[in-house]
Amino acid sequence: MKKRRIGLRAKIILLSSSLLILPWLGYQYVWEMENFLRQGQEQSLIGTTRALASVLHERTELFNEQASFLDDVDSGKDLYAYDLKQAINLDGLLSDWHRSAYQDVFYGQDYVRFQSDKNSPNPISFNHMVGKYNGYLYAYLQVNDKSPVFRESDSSIPEQNDHLIIALSTPQGFFQRYLIAVDKEGWFNAYLMSDSDNINQLQREKRIQGFWKLTATGYTIEFRLPLTMLGNKLGFSLHSVSDPKTRRVDNIIATSNTLNLAQLGTVLVPSPEIEHIVQGMSHSKSRIWVVDRHQRVIAKSGNIHQADGVWTGTQDQENPPDSLWGKLQTQLLAPLYDLVLSQPPAEFIDELQDATRLNSSFIKRALEGQLQSSWRFSKDNKAIILSAAHPIMLGPQVMGIVVAEETTNGIRMLRNKALEKLFNVLISIIFVATLLLFIFTSNIARRIRKLRDQANKAIDDQGRISASFIPSSSSDEIGDLSRSLSDMVTRLGQYHHYLEQLSSRLSHELRTPVAVVRSSLENLSLLPQNDDNKKYIERSLQGINRLNRILTSMSEATRIEQSLQDNEKQTIILNDLLSSCVQGYQMTYSNFDFQLTSLSRPLTVDADPDLIVQLLDKLIANAMEFSAPQDAIEITLTAQADFALLVVSNVGPLLPENMADQLLNSMVSVRSGNTQDKVHLGLGLFIAKMICEFHLGDIKIHNRRDHLGVEGMVRLPLIKS
Repeated sequence: MKKRRIGLRAKIILLSSSLLILPWLGYQYVWEMENFLRQGQEQSLIGTTRALASVLHERTELFNEQASFLDDVDSGKDLYAYDLKQAINLDGLLSDWHRSAYQDVFYGQDYVRFQSDKNSPNPISFNHMVGKYNGYLYAYLQVNDKSPVFRESDSSIPEQNDHLIIALSTPQGFFQRYLIAVDKEGWFNAYLMSDSDNINQLQREKRIQGFWKLTATGYTIEFRLPLTMLGNKLGFSLHSVSDPKTRRVDNIIATSNTLNLAQLGTVLVPSPEIEHIVQGMSHSKSRIWVVDRHQRVIAKSGNIHQADGVWTGTQDQENPPDSLWGKLQTQLLAPLYDLVLSQPPAEFIDELQDATRLNSSFIKRALEGQLQSSWRFSKDNKAIILSAAHPIMLGPQVMGIVVAEETTNGIRMLRNKALEKLFNVLISIIFVATLLLFIFTSNIARRIRKLRDQANKAIDDQGRISASFIPSSSSDEIGDLSRSLSDMVTRLGQYHHYLEQLSSRLSHELRTPVAVVRSSLENLSLLPQNDDNKKYIERSLQGINRLNRILTSMSEATRIEQSLQDNEKQTIILNDLLSSCVQGYQMTYSNFDFQLTSLSRPLTVDADPDLIVQLLDKLIANAMEFSAPQDAIEITLTAQADFALLVVSNVGPLLPENMADQLLNSMVSVRSGNTQDKVHLGLGLFIAKMICEFHLGDIKIHNRRDHLGVEGMVRLPLIKS
């Protein structure tokens, strides 16, 4: 299996990916900074609550009117006046109250003070709510009554019809009761109740105004009174008459006992003075609650949707949106950041927006005198709300707490901006660093490839020096390697030149002593010799002759290699040249059978005919040496694409495995050991290879497909017509 190659560029890109750990480290750092900022925001909220609580400490008069000294409050008996967002139109329609589901209180059987018949077919109940706006206390009763009974216009007894009694304490602590009774639906004023039972003798209270309206299920009583009339206690009692004939009161449902000041329920009207103090802290951008000891809200300031805890200061100069970086950041980076970073929500659901009581365990612990800080998710889990609470002390007693709340949206926004700027810088650094490393590595790879190409061109397949090696002038390690390779190629060329000249020098130097030895042996053979001496002289002559043939073969290879540089090519018809050569072989070697197969159309090549003949001689000689006389030597000439294909095939022993390519090298032979009387230096096929390369062709030696012998195949380029 071929091993997968990984280049320097791929490696440097993989190494550069380790720089991606920088954004992760930066993210972890900013995340820790966010935790520190959140802790700092909690401490800031605690400081806000401590400052406001310090103003409210030991202020007894601020809590007397809010019934904060009571041990406990009853949600039905003790009333809470909600802050209204607008003035109420007294028309009995209730559409302008904008009340939440938990703000009005249902008064049913549990609040019945009197009932003449428990199995009455007309059970009485009502929904009730109290609010305040611009110095007035507003209230409504939405009564369920199947048989409402109005006062007769000429009747002087106010209790013989459906009527409402309002009981309250004045700011001076006096107990007052007011009666509301009408003879028809419409506008009304209340009456100040006294010991008289005659309505004509009752004093009309014009400051208490309202509207009585019939509905499908009964009627609605909607009214208002000035807050200057009201102390810290308030109660309502609805008296219902079911039979217009008897006009006897059948049901009395009340928020509290309206006959006794001590048993009258309290009313919590958010203190204007406390609200004024709280408003002074509005610059803190926190939502601030003041809660009494009964967990009821007596003052509130701020909007949690705007309380993000971040001051609006001078914003950083952003990149112009029409600039290149601005477009890149807007179109590419910003969508990616939105996928990774959680954005602060523009809107979220706050379940405490209109709350009148805070009932969490966090509030309860703060009312025990403990300084508290906590956080919670909004109802829709979009925002995180931080809270801090500080107790308000009156001597050793906790009279209430101050609660400050903020969201972490500001911190998240600052975190996102910090991360975006950090990522922008890190992405730029990573991009530039990777680009520089890539350019540097590409330059190194280019120089290494240049060295590789020069090394491949400097030495051919036979190990000869074919081109000069140009050294680099660079002073780094690659330059040193280039100069070392250049010096090595130069020394290798000198050594190869010495080896090329060695054969001709040996041939020249050895011919003289060989001739001397031969002549001496020939002269010695003319003298009288015994049989043993003749045998030794004959063997010495055979060795001299063999040594002479070796020198001749070496000289031939040298001469051909030198002559290839000076020979000139000419246009020849390969068919005719091959036919004449085969006829000569048949005449010369009559004991062998030569079979020629050639195309009818002429194959024209640009070649030296003498070298082509010598090439064919080497192939035929090689085939005859390994063939038996009875086996035919096949010579085939065909055309393949733009080449003439010459194949010489013989029947005989097969080539050993992995030896086909090595036979074309010099000094390589696979002859058997029984041919010791012949010279086999392996130069024949090497000479044939040199002739083929001179003619821009190639030669291959391999076993035949039928595995009966060996064939030599030569390709020579044809002349295009």
